[in-house]
Amino acid sequence: MTKLEILKNDIKKLENLAVAFSGGVDSSLLLRVAADTLGRHAVAITLKSPYMSGREIKEAVEFTRTYGIRHEILELGVAEEIKDNPENRCYLCKKAVFSRLIERAKGLGFSRVADGTNRDDLGEHRPGLKAKEELGVLSPLINLTKSEIRELSRELGLPTAEKPGYACLLTRLPHGREIDESELNLIEAAENLLIASGYANVRARCDRKNIKLQMPFSSMQSFLNDAKFKSIVKQLVMLGAAEVTLDLKGLREDVLHERG
Repeated sequence: MTKLEILKNDIKKLENLAVAFSGGVDSSLLLRVAADTLGRHAVAITLKSPYMSGREIKEAVEFTRTYGIRHEILELGVAEEIKDNPENRCYLCKKAVFSRLIERAKGLGFSRVADGTNRDDLGEHRPGLKAKEELGVLSPLINLTKSEIRELSRELGLPTAEKPGYACLLTRLPHGREIDESELNLIEAAENLLIASGYANVRARCDRKNIKLQMPFSSMQSFLNDAKFKSIVKQLVMLGAAEVTLDLKGLREDVLHERG
C-alpha cells in the first residue's frame, strides 16, 4: 500500500473525525484526506483568537470553501493561565484550547478529534504534544515526516504543499510578561507586510514594540539589497515599531523555546 492509501485506511477506521485545522501544510493534508474518506463525517474546526493570524484563518476558510468541507470557527480569548506568557505556556494553552475544541466537536456529534502532528515534531521541543496526548487527541500523520506530507500534498494538488510553517503569534513574545494585544497586532501586521513583499518565511519577534526580524540566511542578502528595503522599514515604523533589527542568527525553527 502507498503512504496515502495507508493514511486513508487509518482514517476510515475512525468513522468520524473533527480536525483541528490551522490551514497549515499538515492539517490541510489531514483534513483533505479525512473529507475524501469520511465525507460528511469529517469536519474542520479552526481556532480564532487574538494570538492566531487573521491571514491564516482566512486561508483556512478559503481551503475548506474550495473543497466543500464543513468548517466551524471556534472563537476564544486569551486563557487566564497564559496571560503572563509563562514558560509552560504552550502546554497550558493546548490543554485549554483542545479541551474547548473537543467540547465543540462532541456538540457537533464527533467523538474523535485529531491534529496534524507529524513524525518530525517528536524530535522538537513541543510541550503542547503532552497536553494533546493527555486529552486523547489523535495524530494520524504521526508516521509521516514533513517532507512526506509535502510530497502527498503535491500529489493531491493542495495549495499548501510548499507553505512555510508558522507557529501562533505568542511564540514571538518573551516569556514572563503580560500579553499585550497591541504587540500581537504589530507582529501580525509586520509579518503580513514582509510576506506581501516576497519574504514568506519570516518571524517578527517583538519586545515592547521593538521588532526583530528573523528569516533564513538565504533571504537576508536579498532583503538588504531589495529596492523596497527602506520603504519596508519605514512602513514597519509607521505600524508602531519602536526599533527594527535583523537577527543575523537566522530563522530558528524551534520557536516554542525561544526567549525573544
